[in-house]
Amino acid sequence: GTWQFLAVCLFEKTKDGAVPIQNRINDVESFFHVATWIALCHTSTGLESEELTAILHHNFDASMRINGRILATYSRHFNMMTGALIRDAMFKNRGIYAVLEGMSATLRHQYTLEEKPVGGDKELLVWKFNDEYRLETLKELEDREWLEKLLRHFLDDQKLDWHTEGTRKGTVIPLKYPLLGKRQNEGSVQTNDSRNKAGRGDGMSSPHEGSLQT
Repeated sequence: GTWQFLAVCLFEKTKDGAVPIQNRINDVESFFHVATWIALCHTSTGLESEELTAILHHNFDASMRINGRILATYSRHFNMMTGALIRDAMFKNRGIYAVLEGMSATLRHQYTLEEKPVGGDKELLVWKFNDEYRLETLKELEDREWLEKLLRHFLDDQKLDWHTEGTRKGTVIPLKYPLLGKRQNEGSVQTNDSRNKAGRGDGMSSPHEGSLQT
């Protein structure tokens, strides 16, 4: 699949060192990433242009090289585990927010397995409750009609406001991505052709060309 929209777990090898095989649930997560990217790029959010630019880079374009392997960034892992990106984007369209948050609330449980506590009845009880809830939630993904049902639920909600307030803010792509070190030429803007060459001062890069070079 397209790098920017692959399921996060596909960047990680299994316990026996094998490369994961993409399955239907991974495809559902990929759809979530595509929908999130479209919403960020083409709808109104509460983000400033430079914030939006940095978020798009960290969560979709950037990669890390560890022991010769190309992996998704920690930001991508964190946002998939917590759903922070959907909340922090402050989407002005409540319908779009509801759909993305609804998908995220279920998909994130693939990545939230916590180690069993060493001791303490209270801690063990909380862990059991959370783990049972997580497993029950993941069962929803086994339903091949889960995504269709979720979308239909929000589309049929008469109380949900799909009106978009405010105007969309475009991305501004400086010579250095925001939050990735000191930027050069504060007001300069690059073309799309030079986008992949930006923002590599922190060891992260786009996988298309730079991250494959030694």
